[in-house]
Amino acid sequence: MASGKGGRRVLLLCGDYMEDYEAMVPFQALQAYGVTVDAVCPAKKAGDICPTAVEQYSPAHQTFSESRGHNFTLNATFDDVEFEKYDGLVIPGGRAPEYLAMDASVVELVRKFSDSRKPIAAICHGPLVLAAADSVRGRKCTAYPTLGPVLAAAGAYWVKPETMSGCAADGNLITGATFKGHAEYIGLFIKALGGNVTGSDRRILFLCGDFMEDYEIGVPFQALQALGCHVDAVCPKKKAGDICATAVHDFEGDQTYSEKLGHNFTLTADFDALDISSYDALVIPGGRAPEYLALDEKVIAIVKQIVDANKPVASICHGQQILAAAGVLQGKKCTAYPAVKLNVVLAGATWLEPDPIHRCFTDGNLVTGAAWPGHPEFISQLMALLDVRGRRVLMVLGDYVEDYEAMVPFQALQAFGVSVDAVCPAKKSGDICRTAIHELSPAHQTYSESRGHNFTLNASFDDIEFNKYDGLIIPGGRAPEYLALDASVVELVKQFSDSGKPIASICHGQLILAAAGSVKGRKCTAFSPVKPVLVAAGAYWVEPETMSACVVDGNIITGATYDAHPEFIRLFVKALGGIITGSDRRILFLCGDFMEDYEVTVPFQSLQALGCHVDAVCPKKKAGDICATAVHDFEGDQTYSEKLGHNFTLTADFEALDVSSYDALVIPGGRAPEYLALDEKVIALVKQIVEARKPVASICHGQQILAAAGVLQGKKCTAYPAVKLNVVLSGGTWLEPDPIDRCFTDGNLVTGAAWPGHPEFISQLMTLLDVQRRVVLLCGDCMEEYEVVVRFQALQAFGVSVDAVCPGKKSGDICPTAIHQHSTSQFLTRSINHLCSAVFTSINSFIWKKETEC
Repeated sequence: MASGKGGRRVLLLCGDYMEDYEAMVPFQALQAYGVTVDAVCPAKKAGDICPTAVEQYSPAHQTFSESRGHNFTLNATFDDVEFEKYDGLVIPGGRAPEYLAMDASVVELVRKFSDSRKPIAAICHGPLVLAAADSVRGRKCTAYPTLGPVLAAAGAYWVKPETMSGCAADGNLITGATFKGHAEYIGLFIKALGGNVTGSDRRILFLCGDFMEDYEIGVPFQALQALGCHVDAVCPKKKAGDICATAVHDFEGDQTYSEKLGHNFTLTADFDALDISSYDALVIPGGRAPEYLALDEKVIAIVKQIVDANKPVASICHGQQILAAAGVLQGKKCTAYPAVKLNVVLAGATWLEPDPIHRCFTDGNLVTGAAWPGHPEFISQLMALLDVRGRRVLMVLGDYVEDYEAMVPFQALQAFGVSVDAVCPAKKSGDICRTAIHELSPAHQTYSESRGHNFTLNASFDDIEFNKYDGLIIPGGRAPEYLALDASVVELVKQFSDSGKPIASICHGQLILAAAGSVKGRKCTAFSPVKPVLVAAGAYWVEPETMSACVVDGNIITGATYDAHPEFIRLFVKALGGIITGSDRRILFLCGDFMEDYEVTVPFQSLQALGCHVDAVCPKKKAGDICATAVHDFEGDQTYSEKLGHNFTLTADFEALDVSSYDALVIPGGRAPEYLALDEKVIALVKQIVEARKPVASICHGQQILAAAGVLQGKKCTAYPAVKLNVVLSGGTWLEPDPIDRCFTDGNLVTGAAWPGHPEFISQLMTLLDVQRRVVLLCGDCMEEYEVVVRFQALQAFGVSVDAVCPGKKSGDICPTAIHQHSTSQFLTRSINHLCSAVFTSINSFIWKKETEC
């Protein structure tokens, strides 16, 4: 699918009485896929509303009927639109386009998108705006049938829609007849943005009833269809082709929601003929339907069957009334529309407050949301359970794997959007591997070892399906010594090696590569004592000049020790299809003795892997000094245990800091914050960063420092639960870290409770830092048009900033391109000038490049 973190941004052009579905479905579906959507309306600003229209088609009438829909809240201001920020444009239908087409500012904006050849998607009456902007001349397009004469007069090649779900694509222009075509329409738009929508084998069942909430059925149903999922909607006592009436629930200043009649929703399958076992997940919309569906024994049986099969269930708003009646919430943590809290609690569940109202939660295979404003998160969390999207890599572990070498890539890659399954032979998901802390010291001839964290596996070795994975990671430590003797491990590594998929191995991990015959004739490095084995296995040994050395040979990436993690992870991401070339962001870590070992090193090395300049300082210490760290773990006692962690080397002098030169501050947890909170210089540093409105990311006990600095007043945040008192007494609003890996962003503040939350913690900080993705496109006169334009726009669609440059030319200059057209007899070539926005710039940002279908 389309971009994730730091990805694409599109503009949604709204107006009063635009069609309700045609605004909200793409708005929320695109967000669920990771695309940022700004909704604007002329003469209105962020926070204003546009009333929408529900347009209903019936054989009983010669044209559609109209009634009032939801109020659509804009999230951006039209007058603040910067065209260059956007990668595409969406124009809903309804009656709004009739007057938007007469607005000079709207027409001019649409022309900019059209001239730039950025993707434009317009549906129903939306193409009226395209006609006014002269953007359909010579282009194939469709629309609501009554627009045929206008579009033809504007020079379009009219494609009459055979059904109301008809769509047409011509270059960067996607048009649709009505919202019934959303699945294809959104899919085409994602493809035009550079995404690759190729379908999914997932089968999803929606449990419907009369007066279910209109959005809560329409948005997730069409969003999942657009992903290629097979989606069925059923209702008791109804069959395929029957309709369910829906309800528009909105807040309009009364003590509870108002209700209006929504769209008629057409069912796709017969309730009584269902084979429940054929579905992979169940979705339960809210509205008023659940209160009577909860009384239906067949409905209850369906829910129990899905839950007993451990398949995902996603329920929103009042839908949890059905889950409560089915008795499947016992011991679960969930949310719902606040009025349903009593049902949830009496059913034995732990209530999670939906604050804000769009907040959603996942507990095992259960996704719950409070109301339709949470759809982007609701759909995204369901997608995660369905494993619909994303890169996936395998990490092979064993007892006494090196602590850092397991956890740093495990959490860093997840923060970058890569799914990581950690497995160990003879162990299953939920089991632990004990880790080892290996410390190198000039005082000893080899490393020392002590006990590290317990690493919890998240997958079972015996369940591995090789074809699901895009790459393999092998950490070091002492585990590889015996894993190299395990026939199942060796066979697995051989599969990755023979397939050419990327393999990243560090420290002693290369022993397994040697056992699998994967290093023969390949350059590699490792921890130096592994050299004789690698040479005997036929490798070309590369002596590591430092403990941070890495070597690449084809699909094999090898590193010497965990000191090499920033480059090691960067090279692995590149081998997966990404390119990491640096960032101009400068990040400061505030350290102290006995800070938690993971909580400094995982985010420190992750940010380094992104190319950020990262400094670590400690009061009364200077660059090159060390801070002792602490391993905090839960091992069955009433509180965490503590063991000695790695020594962490500082990179800058505290006393010589120019705080204004940094873009963000990170505060690790552990025991250091309790005494750092007493240091006046530390407090002054924190205040300076906060007052400059720069991002601050603090985890675990780190919030003790924020509380002491008085910067939590009015903020919503979390922390390690024992720090709750500090947060509340300092004026912060406490957010329960349930589960413990939950992190929160409030303005420029990111907070987390403990190191299991690192992927989300780092990801949220990356968002605040706006870590960009950038490549250079090397151009010249008479380059082939498609070969530059397709790559230029497709890479942009994946969140990659593309700078097009040409020797001897500057930004704004043009390169003439050549169109090479194959005919039956010859290649015809002609030159057409196209504008390339050439900007000479150093490449200094994180890039994630996904597969493109051209």
